[in-house]
Amino acid sequence: MRTNTKSKYLLPIATVVLSLCLGGVVAPNPAVSADKILSIGTSLIGPNRGHAYQGITMPAIMPLNAIYDTVTVVREDGSIGPGLALSWQSDDALTWRLKLREGVKFSNGVPFTADAIVRSVKHMRGPEAGLWSISTTLYQVAEARALDDYTVEVELNQRDALFPIHAAVWRILEPEAWETMPRTEYESNPVGTGPFQVTDWDQSGAEMRAFRDSWRAPKLDGLDFKVIPDQTARLQAILSGAVDFVVGLGPDDASLIEADGGRLALRNLATVQFLAFLTVNGGPVVDPKVRLALNYAVNREAIIQTLLQGKAKPLSQLAYPGAFGYDPDLPPYPYDPDLARALLAEAGYPDGIDLTASVASRGANDLLFFQQIALDLAKIGVNVEMQGKPAWRNMQDLFFGKATSNLHSLLVRGPDPLAAYRHRVCQGILPDRSPYHCDYKLLPILEQARTQVTAEAALPFYRAVLAHEREHPPGIILWQGVDFDGLTSKVTGYAPVQDVMNFSDMDLSP
Repeated sequence: MRTNTKSKYLLPIATVVLSLCLGGVVAPNPAVSADKILSIGTSLIGPNRGHAYQGITMPAIMPLNAIYDTVTVVREDGSIGPGLALSWQSDDALTWRLKLREGVKFSNGVPFTADAIVRSVKHMRGPEAGLWSISTTLYQVAEARALDDYTVEVELNQRDALFPIHAAVWRILEPEAWETMPRTEYESNPVGTGPFQVTDWDQSGAEMRAFRDSWRAPKLDGLDFKVIPDQTARLQAILSGAVDFVVGLGPDDASLIEADGGRLALRNLATVQFLAFLTVNGGPVVDPKVRLALNYAVNREAIIQTLLQGKAKPLSQLAYPGAFGYDPDLPPYPYDPDLARALLAEAGYPDGIDLTASVASRGANDLLFFQQIALDLAKIGVNVEMQGKPAWRNMQDLFFGKATSNLHSLLVRGPDPLAAYRHRVCQGILPDRSPYHCDYKLLPILEQARTQVTAEAALPFYRAVLAHEREHPPGIILWQGVDFDGLTSKVTGYAPVQDVMNFSDMDLSP
């Protein structure tokens, strides 16, 4: 049974101290200081709890940031830094040799060695791993072998010049615990090398205490994640002092938080938000002129200024600044309804078209800007029926060939924009997975990008793909994802990098 962490550590308002008097001297009451527990309000923390190979989206992965370390890390500028691997090299982009960090321990005291990497690959290639998000993201990892305790060779089944980037999602767990504990027991008691370890986890949240022997030992004594699904309730929680830190607020909440002495922080996400075109089922969106027209019809700047207080930047490509291959010279689509109408007429739709859109709200104001997009499209004669769905159902329908709408709210996620092309390359990546869009002209360019030996050699092909899709868009390209985090005045050291919270550096002032 979880309890309120703050109340657990507060002293009673009135305390009666009974002391024995010896020789006329009263023994002093010793000072008692509360542990520093950061209380965090979030909409969810993931149905798989501490499963290391599941979860790639914020805010569900926040607890995993505290429990596990990844093989590499992505810095704010998109460059790759060391995680559990200190260095990496390859001559052919097929075999990668990793030099691992020494002196690292798991939270159960077991030393981290190359064996953990080798066994992790076996987990991700096992019979039950087909639905794990991390194992499917790292589908190219075939096997690994330890050369010594701190050197490991990872074999890929296809060339991947960007493997160090992809390894930034690879969480490493203590293999013996994973292999011997029942899965549900492990998920509630996960074992990683990160700065915190779980003490309690249920549907209402998770409690953690500091793992002082972590190679990046934290300043805090613990974390307390509280699931608060409603955005208004999360705002009230931080204003009332029930939590110190919340994720998933809106830009309009800034004045209330600042009036209370706190602050609202903008966090750029490792995502591009767009409305994907489902072209494999036919219909008007098969025509690239229609798809281009819909992009010119949306007034992104007005939506950003009105609903996101100018905090996002419109994009011209399915890559964000800092992602590999992002081209700053590709201009965003201007708002040009006259050009949009002309393109529709050229495509054979002078009187407009009727479309359906499946949309899912992922954060602040999402449904509002989908409604505004529909109003913009209506001005050029495109009538869109918006159908709300949970995000997980929207993605399941799209990727498993069950979708029927013309448009679907979707994200391109992560620093490698070509990773998402597995879902739009004219064939499924697995027997039961279906693409939602197909552009045969892109296939030879994608093949060139994937077969290069170095990232430098792959760069021009990445940019060629992004430039082609600027003129033949697979969706209505919107902006880089943003989120808004609320912090009380006591929280210090907050400096996340996109989807990774830096819990080891965060602290609470007195």
